[in-house]
Formats: sequence, C-alpha cells, structure tokens
Amino acid sequence: MDRILLVCEKEKSAQALETLLTGFLQAEIIHAAQLQQAQELLSREVFRLVIVNLPFHDENTEAFVKNAAQSTSSGILLLCPQDSAQQLLERCRAHGILVVPKPLSQPLFIQSVYLGLSTGARLSELLQENRKLHSKLEELKLVSRAKSVLIEYLKLTEPQAHRYIEKQAMDLGLTRRQVALNILKTYES
Repeated sequence: MDRILLVCEKEKSAQALETLLTGFLQAEIIHAAQLQQAQELLSREVFRLVIVNLPFHDENTEAFVKNAAQSTSSGILLLCPQDSAQQLLERCRAHGILVVPKPLSQPLFIQSVYLGLSTGARLSELLQENRKLHSKLEELKLVSRAKSVLIEYLKLTEPQAHRYIEKQAMDLGLTRRQVALNILKTYES
C-alpha cells in the first residue's frame, strides 16, 4: 500500500483532501499540520508521495518542497493558488515538483496524484539501482586494491591475483569483497 504525506496547515482542507484521496485511492495517508513536523516525518519514514497544500504562514514552503525533492525518493505535489502557480512552476520544475493550481479540478488532481505516485515509484527504483551500482563499484575498488597488494607482496601477475581472489572466495564460501578485505588486513596492517 502506498504511503502519502499530506502537508496541510488547515484541518478542514486536510480533511477535504483526505476524503478526495480515499475516494479513488487505497493508500495510508499521514497528515502533518506544520512543515517542521513534515520534515521530521520525511527524515524517519518513506512516503511514495508528498502533497503540500499552500499557503503556510510564516514558513518557507518552497525551501521545504525543494529539500524534500532532493533528499527523498517521494513524488512531490504542490497545491497552490492560481495566481502564484506559474511562478512556482518555473522555480520548482527543475526539482521535479508537480505544481497544481487551486481551485482543484478533480480530474486534474487525480491525474496529478497518479503521476506523483508513479514518479515516486520510478525514483525509488532508480535509487535502489544506484545503491546496487555504488556497492558493486566499491567492491571492484577493493578487489583491485587487493590484487595490487598481491602483485606487490606475492609477486603475482594480475591474472594470478584475480584467480587467487576468485578461488579463495569459492573455497572459503566468502564474497570477493570479504576476501579482498582479508587480504588488505593481512598485508596493509
């Protein structure tokens, strides 16, 4: 089930948006009445979509949504008054923030929510793939360093050092990363 963070200062508006959302969507909806509360929730929990309903008095909503877009994999939907929509769109679109003018058209709102959810899903997949690639790159760096150590201290050739690491991993039931770390501990200490 998707999780949505609804950031809305006015309780009445929050209830109306929640009713609208539950009318077409199966999702867990968490409400935050203040940006600071929303920021704390975003730092601890994962949401597929963050919906921010303007206005917020005495708070920098634009900085909040830009930070949320940069620091999470959530889709970000900013609901704002019609007269400020174009300016906000120009300032926020580079951050991947969807800006929807109010008063809300129900079909546009529904479409925007689905777009925000799919954006959040794609970002989440990309971040997961990025983590995998980063981990693989770190493993390759460790193995390369371990090969260099074997070449230097045991006078092996590069293919021999590679084979040594592969064989150790198979024989000992370890990953290449673990074997490389063991070699580095042995020779670099």
